[in-house]
Amino acid sequence: MNSLMESSLKNYIGNKVSNWYQLHGRHNLPWRKNITPYRIWISEIMLQQTQVNTAIDYFNRFMKQYPDLKSIKSAGEDDIYGLWSGLGYYRRANYIFKAKEIIHEDFHGQMPDDFDSLLSLPGIGRSTAGAILSIAFKKPYPILDANVKKVVARIFHKKKFEEKEFWSLSESLIDKKDIFSYQQGIMDIGAQLCMPKKPQCNLCPIENDCKSNKLDSYVILEKKKPKRKEVFLQFNLFSQGERYFLSKSDELGFWKNLWIPPVEVVEKCDFDTVHNLSHRSLKIAFNEHENKQPDVQGKWFSKEELKTIGIPKPISDKLLLNG
Repeated sequence: MNSLMESSLKNYIGNKVSNWYQLHGRHNLPWRKNITPYRIWISEIMLQQTQVNTAIDYFNRFMKQYPDLKSIKSAGEDDIYGLWSGLGYYRRANYIFKAKEIIHEDFHGQMPDDFDSLLSLPGIGRSTAGAILSIAFKKPYPILDANVKKVVARIFHKKKFEEKEFWSLSESLIDKKDIFSYQQGIMDIGAQLCMPKKPQCNLCPIENDCKSNKLDSYVILEKKKPKRKEVFLQFNLFSQGERYFLSKSDELGFWKNLWIPPVEVVEKCDFDTVHNLSHRSLKIAFNEHENKQPDVQGKWFSKEELKTIGIPKPISDKLLLNG
């Protein structure tokens, strides 16, 4: 196939994806309504490492509190962490706090609309920048999240992920006549139809253009499973009625800037719960101390106040659900 025919085929595929999205896409997702660069930015940060269904309620709550860049200008770090509490991967909340400060200081309170400026913001990589530019600004920049990567691999039957090649292929498929519909469509196809083990090819608009489908051989890109290190933690829960003592500590190497009870890292212990981080498996024990005063710096919080601050999920579950 010569380069002209290949280019025409890619344009044809992109157009099919756009048309499919208009008919079958997930138009009800909240970040696909009232499109602004700010809303796309927040949604893309939330969707890093988080399933769509989980992110919806958090996104709506975040938008209710901070609907735009102007409203988030005065938000403190604890304010953002409070809205993020329970969502996990808390570094993302810190990225939002740092990025909004830079946007107001260096970009006059406006989301930048060029690639290099977006990449300079904390938490924004190439794919997130591409999403903001293509979805909010209608510029033909590629996205390469997990769903798009999967679809690209199967269209071209690529068994191994080569970053430079995949970025080029992703960009080549963009429907420049309807960038918004194409980008949302390719992500929805990856999420809803192009399943890892049982792809629903009969419902896919590019079934007849997909090399993997023609070969009846569906590529599954290998994912490296993280090796988790076991960490045993003993939390000391100091309480006075329905008030709990928490502090901030950077000593653990994770959960930075979050409120936690005084904690000790121990060699081993009988644990009450297990909580997995990307590279650690936390074995957590709780020791309860009623009406005692801890000998470390921190603050006392009521149960209502606990709902407004950033607390790791296993701690909030213990204090708010079981405490």
